[in-house]
Amino acid sequence: MLQIMINKLLFPGAVVISFLYLTGCGETNSNSVTVSPTVTSSPVASAQPDTVTPISQTSPTTSPDKAGKKLAPGTYCYSAKTKTLDANAKINISASNKVNGTVQATIQNPAESYYTSYNQTLTGELAADKAKLKIVTKIENDTQNTQETWTITESKLNTGRETFTKANCTTATSDKEATATRKPVRVNFASGANSTTIKQSVIRGERDTYLLGAKQRQQMNLKITSLEKNAVFDVIAPDGKTIKQEATIWSRKLPENGDYQIVVGGTRGNATYELTVEIK
Repeated sequence: MLQIMINKLLFPGAVVISFLYLTGCGETNSNSVTVSPTVTSSPVASAQPDTVTPISQTSPTTSPDKAGKKLAPGTYCYSAKTKTLDANAKINISASNKVNGTVQATIQNPAESYYTSYNQTLTGELAADKAKLKIVTKIENDTQNTQETWTITESKLNTGRETFTKANCTTATSDKEATATRKPVRVNFASGANSTTIKQSVIRGERDTYLLGAKQRQQMNLKITSLEKNAVFDVIAPDGKTIKQEATIWSRKLPENGDYQIVVGGTRGNATYELTVEIK
C-alpha cells in the first residue's frame, strides 16, 4: 500500500521507489547503513517490467470511472436519493468540451418538519473527467453564485458534497414530474373581470399548475401569499421556457400568444396560499 501511495505522489518515481526498496533490504540483511555503489547505480537499468508498468496513469483499458477518462459529447443524466435528498442532474457536453446543465432537488427533514427545494444552472468546461463550473443556485428566495470543480464520469457525478449515479434521461425527468405536479387547472375570469384570486393548498413535495391564455404584449400581474410564508410560483411561457422562478410577486408584458403555466409550490412543508392573477 505504501508503495502505491508513493507511486501516485512522486510519479515518475521508479528510481526512488527502487532505491527505498533496496535500501530497506540492505538494512535488513546488514547492520551497516551504507549503501553499496553497485546497488545505487543499477536499479533503473535492471528494473523489472512488473514493477514499472502499474505506475502508468493511462491505459487503453481504463474504465469509465477512472480519473482521466474523457466523456463523449452528449447528454448525461444522474440522480441522488437519500433520506433527506431527492435530486436529478442533467449534463450536456459539446464536441468542444463545453458543459452546461441543470440540477433540481428537494431537501426534507420530517423530524424537523423542514422542506425546501433548489435549482442549479451550471456552465463551464470539461478537462478529462474534471469540470470547472460556474454555478447559480436558487433556493427559496436566495440566489448564490459559486465556482466549483465537479467530477463527471459516464456512471457517476460527484459534486464534492453528493455522489449522483447514472440515470435514464427520459424516465428520470418524467417520473419526477409525474409525482410532483398535479393536473393543470385552467384559470377563468368572471364576466367583465380581468383578475381572480385562487385559494388553495399544496402538500409537501407536490406542485399546483394553472394555465392562463393570454396575448403578446398583455401585462400579467401575479402575487401569492401564504399562512406559512412559504409559497412561491414559477412562470413558464408557451414555448416551454421558464421566465420566472420561485417568486411571490411578478409583473411583465408577455412575449407571445398562448397558454402560460403558473406553477405553485411550498419551499418547506405544506403551503396554504392565495394566488392573485391579473391580465391587463
